[in-house]
Amino acid sequence: MRVGVWDGAALLCLGGAVGGSVVVLSWLVDGAAEVFACHPELVWLLPVAGFASYGLYRALRLEFSWGTARVMQAVDSGDEVPVTLAAAILISTALTVLAGGSVGKEAAALQMGAGLGSAATRWVSHRMRPSVAPAAMAAALGAMLSAPAAGVVFVFEVLRRGPGSMLDALAPVATSLVAWGVTEAAGVRFLDATAAVLPALLPLGDATALSLAAGCCAGLLALMFCGALSAVHRALAALGAPVFALAVGGVATALLLGYADVLHYEELRCYCGTGAIQIESALAGSPVPWWAFAAKALLTVLTLAGGFKGGEIMPVLAVGACCGASVASGAGVVLGADAASLQPLLSAVTMVAFFAGCTNCPLSALVLAVELFGCAVLPWAALACLPAFVLARSTSLYPTSLRSYP
Repeated sequence: MRVGVWDGAALLCLGGAVGGSVVVLSWLVDGAAEVFACHPELVWLLPVAGFASYGLYRALRLEFSWGTARVMQAVDSGDEVPVTLAAAILISTALTVLAGGSVGKEAAALQMGAGLGSAATRWVSHRMRPSVAPAAMAAALGAMLSAPAAGVVFVFEVLRRGPGSMLDALAPVATSLVAWGVTEAAGVRFLDATAAVLPALLPLGDATALSLAAGCCAGLLALMFCGALSAVHRALAALGAPVFALAVGGVATALLLGYADVLHYEELRCYCGTGAIQIESALAGSPVPWWAFAAKALLTVLTLAGGFKGGEIMPVLAVGACCGASVASGAGVVLGADAASLQPLLSAVTMVAFFAGCTNCPLSALVLAVELFGCAVLPWAALACLPAFVLARSTSLYPTSLRSYP
C-alpha cells in the first residue's frame, strides 16, 4: 500500500511534534526534580499538587481516570484520545515530581503521544488513521528512552497485535526516527552514559547462573509490585472521589518523607522523582543500598495508587536496576568476587527483566537492552527475561498485554 505525499509529510510532522513535546516534558520534569532536591520540604505540598492536577483535568474537561492503561485501551479500540491530555499530563507530571512523588516521564510521554496522534488523524487519509496513534505512542516512548526500535516493538507487543500491513509497520518507524532525532539534537537522553555490562572476568557458567537468578528475582518482584499497586489502588479507590485517594496517598507520602530528618532516614528522599539517579548509579557500579529497590517500589506504589499523575516505566526500570545491585551484592558474597564488578551486568539484565515482568513485553525488553547496552548483552538479558516473563505472566501494569495474540 502506497503512502501519499501528504500522509508522509503528516507522519514526519507528527514525529517532530512528538519529539518536541518529549523535550519539553524532559526539561520540565528534570527541572522540577532539581528544585525538589534543593527544597525537600516541598513534599508537604504533595496533596496540594494532586489537587491542582485534579483541578487542571476538570478545567480541561478531562476525566481524571485517564492514565496509560486507559490510553492504551482507547488506542486499541480506535477511540479518540483527547489532545488536551497532552498538556494535562505534562503539567501534572511536573507538579508530582516537584512535590516529591515517585513517577517517571516515559508513560507520560506515551499519553502525550496518543493525544497528539489522535489529533493528527484529521490530517491524514482514511486508510492511515488507524496507524497514527500507535505510531505517535511508539515515537514518544522511543524518544524518551533513546531507543526508537524498542518504542516500535513495545507498542505492537503491549497492544497484542502485529502490523496488519506495510503501512502499519512503516508509520511507527518513521515517526520514531524523527522524534528520536529531535531529542538527540536537543541533548535529551535517557542515560548520560552506558555502563560496561559484560562479565569479562566471569566464567560462562557463573554468568549464566547469575542471569537466571536475576531473572527469577525480577519475576517474583514484578508479581509483588504489580499486586501491591493494584491492591492499594483498589483500597484507595473505595474511598470514593479521586480527591480522597489523592489526599490519603499524598499525606502518607508526605508524612513518610517529611519526618525523615527527625527519624534519621534522610537517604529515603533520594528515591523520589523519576529514578534516573538510581539507574545510573547501579549501572556504573557505584554503591547502592541493598534495600534501595524496596524503597523505590514503596514510594512508587504510594504515588501511583494515590492517583498522582506521571509515568510508571522509569520507576520500574529504577526498581529493577536497584534489585540487580542487590543480587550482585549477594552473588559477591557467595562467589567470593568483587560485587562492584558484577553489579553493572546484573543491574542491566535485572532492569530489563523487571520491565518484561511488569509489562508482559519480553521482546521489547530485549530490544531495549540491545539499544542501551549493545548486542553483546543480549544472551544475558534473554536468560534473565525468560524466567521473569514466565513467573509474572499473570500480571501486568497494562491490561491489554494480558491478552493472547489474535
